[in-house]
Parts: sequence; structure tokens; C-alpha cells
Amino acid sequence: MQLVAGCVAQEYNRRKSRKGAFWEDRYHATAVATDDHLIQCLLYLDLNMVRAGAVSHPGDWPESGYSELLSKRQRYRVLDTPALMAMLDINDDEQLVMQRHEWVDQALAAGMGEDGKDPRLDWWCCCGLL
Repeated sequence: MQLVAGCVAQEYNRRKSRKGAFWEDRYHATAVATDDHLIQCLLYLDLNMVRAGAVSHPGDWPESGYSELLSKRQRYRVLDTPALMAMLDINDDEQLVMQRHEWVDQALAAGMGEDGKDPRLDWWCCCGLL
């Protein structure tokens, strides 16, 4: 990701004859160490388009992992559902769908779909995820 972001920024700066920082924050990677952290990451991704104002629910964004999970599409899958279920200690597809619904509903009820809310704040605790 860092390589891609750097190349994009350099090309943009070259074309626009500008110098300096291109991205607001530097890219950084964090190892996902626990199930709870994995759930946080899934919710962060699920709610990106909601926070951006593009949709009111993550299921309304057809290219999301959340929509892919609900539609159970077989072609052009991005999610490795068996690996995800193994990491979360979930036994079947329906249980994963129901659990993901619950997490998203809790997050939306906690206001995490609102623009400007930082999903890394302590709301994870209020949803019972930590």
C-alpha cells in the first residue's frame, strides 16, 4: 500500500508541478492480534461508505464485503469466508451473516454511521466488542 500511495502521490505532484505531502496521514499497517480487533476492522470497513454519506447502510453499497456476504455471490468473490469464519470461531455461513448484522446494527445505533465520528474511539466498549 505504501508503494502504491507513494507512486500515486509522486505522479500527481509531477503532473501538477507541485511538491510536498499528498496524503493527509501516512499509511501505516497494524497487525490484527485478536478477534475483537478483527471485528473492529470489519466494522470500520463496513461503515466507510456510511460515514462518507454515500449510503445510509453498508448493505446499500454493492461493492462492499458486507454486501458480498449477504448476497452469497460465488463469482468474483473478494472475501475468503471460510478463513474469516475460522478466525472468528464461527461455524456456518448463516451464523456469520447474523453476527455481522448484529455488529453493524450495534455500531449504527452507537452513531458510528455519522460523518466525522472516529470509529477508533471508545464506542467499541459500549457495543460490547471489547
